[in-house]
Amino acid sequence: MAASSSQARPGPTSPCRLQRSGLRNAVYPSYTPLHTKTAHVFGAVTLDHADFTYRFAEVFNGETFHEFIKQLVAKYAPRKIFLVIDNGPCHWLDDGKAWLSQNADKIELHRLPAYSPEFNPTEGVWKVTRKMATHNRFYPTTNERDGALVRTFKTFQRRPDLVAAH
Repeated sequence: MAASSSQARPGPTSPCRLQRSGLRNAVYPSYTPLHTKTAHVFGAVTLDHADFTYRFAEVFNGETFHEFIKQLVAKYAPRKIFLVIDNGPCHWLDDGKAWLSQNADKIELHRLPAYSPEFNPTEGVWKVTRKMATHNRFYPTTNERDGALVRTFKTFQRRPDLVAAH
């Protein structure tokens, strides 16, 4: 199983203004990062069946990652999880090291070399997520954006073939 984390904002990735010809001095709202809230999403995909598991978090840190791996352990019990992760700062478990030791029969973390996203299948999930849910789309609210993300993730859960090729 491989895990990673991703972020999404509610607006487009760059400012966009459209104006019909003949309309002068028209004022159009544009994307301003000050009014956005980033979606923080942890995700993991199994290598055997491309089963996708996700969790939204308020922030990326060791504590929220710890909650995510506890979710994985509960979901896949009694199977042992060999979780492949990158070296993102949120994947360092300062307070969770004791928990990992106590649950060594349920989960093992394996770190990828630095700067090697091509070895992490979950990065392919984020790529497809951007294509299906966030790329070149505007969501006026974070709830609408998060709803689109959840619909996309549920599609992955119903159709693992969408992420299996990545």
